[in-house]
Amino acid sequence: MPVNGVGVTAVAVAAARALESDRPDPLVVDPWAAALVRASEVAVPFPERWPEDIDEVPAVEQSMLLGATYIGLRTRFIDDELRAGGLRQVAILGSGLDTRSWRLDWPDGTCVYELDSPDVVDFLTGTMDAVGAAPTVDRRPVAADVTAPWASAIVRSGFRPAEPTHWVLEGLLPYLAAHDQAALLDDIVDLSGPGSRAVIERAPALTDTPETRERLQTFAAATGIPFDELLARIDPPDPAAVLAAAGWSVAAISVADLEQRYDRPLLADRSVTAAADRGGFVVAIKG
Repeated sequence: MPVNGVGVTAVAVAAARALESDRPDPLVVDPWAAALVRASEVAVPFPERWPEDIDEVPAVEQSMLLGATYIGLRTRFIDDELRAGGLRQVAILGSGLDTRSWRLDWPDGTCVYELDSPDVVDFLTGTMDAVGAAPTVDRRPVAADVTAPWASAIVRSGFRPAEPTHWVLEGLLPYLAAHDQAALLDDIVDLSGPGSRAVIERAPALTDTPETRERLQTFAAATGIPFDELLARIDPPDPAAVLAAAGWSVAAISVADLEQRYDRPLLADRSVTAAADRGGFVVAIKG
């Protein structure tokens, strides 16, 4: 099945998880990530093995290794948030090639709703079936676009708005225009019962300048990954502000916080301010 567009980036994230799994000190072990990358037939330039000395590899490969390090931090943090929340209804929006429905040990009675485009949902389901992987949870894939009316689709799949939900927005907001981000956050507020939780990766607020566009296009040409499509949107909504205004308790988690929590520095960030410039995360609980 061909994988293109945003799906290519989903493959790249899976490749990063595969590489993280190969480290001697992995934050995440994903037994299926490499198989998903192979099945996609996408030429993602992540190396398959973690090098002994990252400073000895070419600059582009070094960037990919450091990107994989960030994905390892992000994935482990969200895994830990889901474990700590322990909610029986989980919704992963823009789920890509996420394997949490197979990787994690879920409480009995948990339903995990994975929402993404039909091509991505079909590819993930078909590939995992082909390798004989069985979900560890009641997995409910929902083929829908988050920029279209998706709420009715997830409800038709059995989602219960009155019950507490743990929402996951991982690597999603940077793809969306500011108005689509705002609409998505409003839908989450409307669909959340008391006790709901959210873990949201912020969209870095970069300005779409010629210099930024040239830098991302150069990186895309070198890697084949469409990062030129991921230019941060101008004036995106702040998820923390949106949820706080709706009565949720919110906290901001920086990338630097995660580097310290998991003792995993992002070696490319050699300046004091580099980690602070990244988007970071918002965690929130509805009272």
